[in-house]
Amino acid sequence: MQPAPTGLLGLGKVQLHLPRTARQRGALAAAVGLGALGAALAWHHPLSGTLALAAWMLVAGLAALFWVKTPVLLFAPLPLIGLAPWTGWISFEEMDLLVTACGCGGYLAYALQLNARDRAPAWRHGLAYSPVVVLLILALAASAAWSLHRGVADAGGWVFGWFQGYHEPMNSVRNAKAVFLVLALLPLWTAAAAARPRRFSRGLLLGLVLALAAGSAAALWERLAYTGLLDFSTDYRTTALFWEMHVGGAALDGFLVMTLPFAVLALLRTRSPWRFGVGLGIALLAAYACLTTFSRGVYLALPIALVPMVLLADAQRRRAASTDPATSTLDSSLGPVDAPLPRLAKLGALALAAAFAMAAALVFGGGGYRGLLALFFVMVVLLTMPASLWRPSLGQRLMAVLMGAVLALLLGAASWALSMAVPKAAYVLNAVATVCCAVLRWRDEPQATRPVYVLLVTTCWFWLLATMVIVADYWGGTAGRWTALAAGLALAGVWAAMLLEPRLWPLQGAANAGAAGWRKRALLVAGLLMVMALVAALGGGSYLRDRVASWKGDGQTRLTHWREGLRLLHGGEQWLLGKGAGRFVASNFFDGPASAQAGDYRLRHDDGDTYLALTAGKHLLGHGEVFRVSQRISAPAPGPATVRVTYRTATETVLYLEVCEKNLIYPDRCTGTYVMTKPQAGPAGAPPAWQTQDVALGQVEALGGRWWAPQFVTFSMGLETRGARMDIRQIALQDAQGRALLVNGDFGRDMARWFFSSDRNHLPWHIKNAALHVLFEQGLVGLALLGGAFLLALGRLSVGRGRDHPLAPAVVAGLLGFAVVGAFDSLLDAPRIGFLFFSLLLLGLGLRALPGEGVARVA
Repeated sequence: MQPAPTGLLGLGKVQLHLPRTARQRGALAAAVGLGALGAALAWHHPLSGTLALAAWMLVAGLAALFWVKTPVLLFAPLPLIGLAPWTGWISFEEMDLLVTACGCGGYLAYALQLNARDRAPAWRHGLAYSPVVVLLILALAASAAWSLHRGVADAGGWVFGWFQGYHEPMNSVRNAKAVFLVLALLPLWTAAAAARPRRFSRGLLLGLVLALAAGSAAALWERLAYTGLLDFSTDYRTTALFWEMHVGGAALDGFLVMTLPFAVLALLRTRSPWRFGVGLGIALLAAYACLTTFSRGVYLALPIALVPMVLLADAQRRRAASTDPATSTLDSSLGPVDAPLPRLAKLGALALAAAFAMAAALVFGGGGYRGLLALFFVMVVLLTMPASLWRPSLGQRLMAVLMGAVLALLLGAASWALSMAVPKAAYVLNAVATVCCAVLRWRDEPQATRPVYVLLVTTCWFWLLATMVIVADYWGGTAGRWTALAAGLALAGVWAAMLLEPRLWPLQGAANAGAAGWRKRALLVAGLLMVMALVAALGGGSYLRDRVASWKGDGQTRLTHWREGLRLLHGGEQWLLGKGAGRFVASNFFDGPASAQAGDYRLRHDDGDTYLALTAGKHLLGHGEVFRVSQRISAPAPGPATVRVTYRTATETVLYLEVCEKNLIYPDRCTGTYVMTKPQAGPAGAPPAWQTQDVALGQVEALGGRWWAPQFVTFSMGLETRGARMDIRQIALQDAQGRALLVNGDFGRDMARWFFSSDRNHLPWHIKNAALHVLFEQGLVGLALLGGAFLLALGRLSVGRGRDHPLAPAVVAGLLGFAVVGAFDSLLDAPRIGFLFFSLLLLGLGLRALPGEGVARVA
């Protein structure tokens, strides 16, 4: 048993000691290094260096107090802290501040032995690396470092800048930093897992589940603000607060498939009703976020990831159930371990799920949302069937099924006739049947054998099934009637089989009553809701259907893009070692087809002038394909807005200016204008002269959304002339009240507060495959190392030494989900997604089964 927590916040005795061991001295050096780096980054934050430094110090202090659970501090806010659309930073970001703060505080606490904890014996550590794995990790780091070196060299050499773009040397730092950030924290995590293996494991799980909740909540806000919750037809894919999708990509997709398994695993394990309720809410919210990505990769990744996770968790449960609870590797604080389902019960569960999925598709196709809702109540009643139904003999149950079907047929015929005669009677009859089923369930006597009760329950449920068909018929006519009838017959057959053969019923037995029973039922109801949401999205909106129907054409486009991307590697050296981190965009721009030459920008300092050199792409420019430089602004006052711009151009160029409601890449309710510009000759031999022009932007509407679903307002500028260039020295926007809405309009602070996007033209910015991305940047050597580490982690956590770690199934599922989504997008060029992936990968290489509950873990 662990001793009761004492001291500050229950963390133990607060004490400080000078570093005495080599590990502690190394930790102190790491704390100083990360502290200096983090403080410098915070001080240069584009919004407020003072506030950023204060926030950084607060996080570092919390990390020192809770250094064993730094994953909570680190992962929980990760999907919310990307402020690039406000700051203009892309080489550096708030994630870097968070990592350095957690590292600084954690290492400092370890070095000074704040709230000191004795280390458990080595064989009790929850995270340990063999010498071979250490060599593999060092090789991965060396490959990434060499790729960084080659990328900087390919960009023309090292030039530091706070606001460089995708073509410049700092983009190599942006692309390569994720693995180094994880490596910076890995020794701290190893020490935490040695001191408190279960607390570290719980902290990791909690951090990832909270991250999923935060990211899913952001997705929900976006749908509320910009499309509406049930709009599945608008061409709008959720991006949440992942700024990395400003040039397309699948950052949100990768985030969801890597974090959702942890929420599902927590649901499968927790026994606390309130925790289960919160977890179920998070899982449903995440399912909605997954659905609104409209990503075929996500839809494919989730079953491929979650099915093995459930099987691995079930195997863990079987091994735990066969051992003494005192030595079980599973966390007993979550409650007793469930006995695994028998095979016939699993078969019955699959049959029930398949029948409902088919029924939902059939009913929604003819009966719409109302028919689907009636089907949902049918299934909820079915899942609450009492265990006493199986107490009578087989013959009595068979008679109840046959007589119940006949009686329900008579009730259904009368109900149908009434629904034809009385408007909306179909809905009332469905509600009455539902109430009757609920009353019968309430009148259950668990220990009594009552054949008549079985007959009544069966009759009532069959009648409820008939009213579902009537609702579909009333709403959808003949088509709704016959599709719902087919669905009802299938469900009736499945239920009859389960009533006659109790071993097929997934909720039958002792576990049907009590905590395990309500958990299983709640999980099944949640599954019903998810299936209904998917059916509604597929059947109720054209956008997802169009995306599913276009898979073949999109696949061919991907194959062509991959071939063109690999042609950018020249010679054996580049194939072996790669072209360098962050160099795909520039290589594609200069060496790829004309359609790959998207727009770009540079900040120039010539002859005392600071100006923005803005260029347009050479591809066909539709309005959505224009390269935009933008700034998020306060909502302007409704009325006429004006723009004053100082520019120069060498050719006739069309400049487009707009103010829109826009989260990232989907502008809405825009007010904009086209400005026809002509060059003005300067002195002989000099560049064209600067011109200043006042432009009437137009009548701006009331923007900003509602208080409970605010919308961001963005000012953007771009060139509508292919291949054109324009230099902009100053730009200002005034609303109808004369307020200046732009910050840093003279670019005196470089590109602070300015951000860029390519709203519809995405292929030039990504190679669109994670493996090919690694091949392009690190060559065959880097791909082999990363692929080997990936397979080793999967093997360790599936059949190897780490298979009994409580989080092993979720880590496997997260890695598999990443691989599936990464087959269609680069992912690793988004630093936050790369950080999450390398965290799971490197932890997966070292996780081991935790000590048993009966073994003291406090020395």
